[in-house]
Formats: sequence, structure tokens, C-alpha cells
Amino acid sequence: MSDIELKSEIESLVRTSGYAETKGMLCSVIKIVSMRHREVSQKQIFKVAKAVL
Repeated sequence: MSDIELKSEIESLVRTSGYAETKGMLCSVIKIVSMRHREVSQKQIFKVAKAVL
């Protein structure tokens, strides 16, 4: 999965959550995305999520 696809999914997840975008969401977002896409490495998800948040 490319970084662009991950970024799009993370932005969509944050938008639909209804919560304000904060650094505190980082762990939760990483956990949700890693459960949805087990084939993607944690390192890649963390890198993209940190850039988005």
C-alpha cells in the first residue's frame, strides 16, 4: 500500500471520527489502520500518521 493511499485513509478516518485532530490520536489511528491493513508495516503507518497529525 502506498503512502498516498494510507494518507487518504487516515485523513478520512480523522474526519469521520468527529474529534479534533490532535497528536493524542496518533496511537489510536495507528492501531485502527494496522488492524484494517495487516500487510502494511507498523513503521510505514507510523510515518504517514505522524505526518498527517
